Amino acid sequence: MKKYDFIIAGGGMAGLSMAYYLSQSSLRDRSILILDREPKNSNDRTWCFWERPAQGSGQAASPGRTPTKPNPFEAILFRCWNVVSFHGTTYAGPIEMGDYQYKMLRGIDFYTFVQDELAKHPSIERKQATINRIKDTPKGGFVIADDEPYIADFVFDSTFSLKLDQPENHNLLQHFKGWIIKTEQACFDPKRPEIMDFRVEQHDDCRFLYILPFDEKTALVEFTLFNDKLIADNEYEAELRHYIDQYIPTGTYEIVETEYGVIPMSDETTSENPSEHIIRIGTSGGYTKASTGYTFLRTQRYLQRIVQNLIETGKPQRPTSWFDRRFKLYDSIFLNVLEKHRHPADDIFTRVYTKNPGRVFTFLDEETSFVDELKLFATMPFMPFLNAFFSVIRRKLVG
Repeated sequence: MKKYDFIIAGGGMAGLSMAYYLSQSSLRDRSILILDREPKNSNDRTWCFWERPAQGSGQAASPGRTPTKPNPFEAILFRCWNVVSFHGTTYAGPIEMGDYQYKMLRGIDFYTFVQDELAKHPSIERKQATINRIKDTPKGGFVIADDEPYIADFVFDSTFSLKLDQPENHNLLQHFKGWIIKTEQACFDPKRPEIMDFRVEQHDDCRFLYILPFDEKTALVEFTLFNDKLIADNEYEAELRHYIDQYIPTGTYEIVETEYGVIPMSDETTSENPSEHIIRIGTSGGYTKASTGYTFLRTQRYLQRIVQNLIETGKPQRPTSWFDRRFKLYDSIFLNVLEKHRHPADDIFTRVYTKNPGRVFTFLDEETSFVDELKLFATMPFMPFLNAFFSVIRRKLVG
């Protein structure tokens, strides 16, 4: 049984990112094994996120904001937008983003870039295998993949699945289906994506479309839901066709690519360090923001902190302060409002985006001051969120 310094269980976005940051650090010569059942050679997903300019990028961040490190994937971004549009209940038009940009990264570009970088380091080994078991032992983290045993000082696990069945938690799903379409008519503005369009029947859920334009005749059009149950495949497609026919003057159009995904929106408590030699990363480590489903940029930030702490202390842990945990409470309150249908979701999102220009992105990045958070809360419907707050407290206490 071969011993490694680090085993990365799961070679998706989180696992490959972890390997990338290790390869760019003083730990690059340590023995690293990446295990994943998929070769990661197809464009199986798209990540979108907002981000402020990095320190030294030539564009200054707003006063009082923490300077950001350069995004290592900036060169392979598929698209980057300075303006986004929103269509809610009482407003339709551009949203003030402050010093943020909205960015899109294709899965295949990310996989290719990272795998090419890792190939430069002979100490990093990759094996395509199905992971059968991960456990902690006195000698290190123990992994069985395709019935072969492996052991390492530390195992970074992105395969752990949330239970999503505990009554004290809120367990919703963000699920979506999207088409990349090529149209007969020039009908898209390549400089302005539509991040949320609520002109669809809500059915007492949170349902919206978004449009990410590549050029005047090509765009990703995606139908997204926040609720607790999936719908039939033909229902996603019916909503997509209806929206395109009603709101996009395409002429005719061709579907050239399809994507589908499900992201947990859960406030289930996940231990990043369940044992001495195992560290959970990505969604497995609770990196997905419960109220939005956004994962990519949070994963990058958290993994950089883990690697830095590993270099400085020998321990792969992510330092956090108790005060930062307030954002988990905010997420739980928002999920409770959605779960209990305390107020129409389309109106909530309209309020948060139109009454908090710039501030909303900083809030969702969890970088606001408490004063700014109070200002944002003041724009929300008071009683639904107050009732949600007490409901969250009761559930946590009873649970």
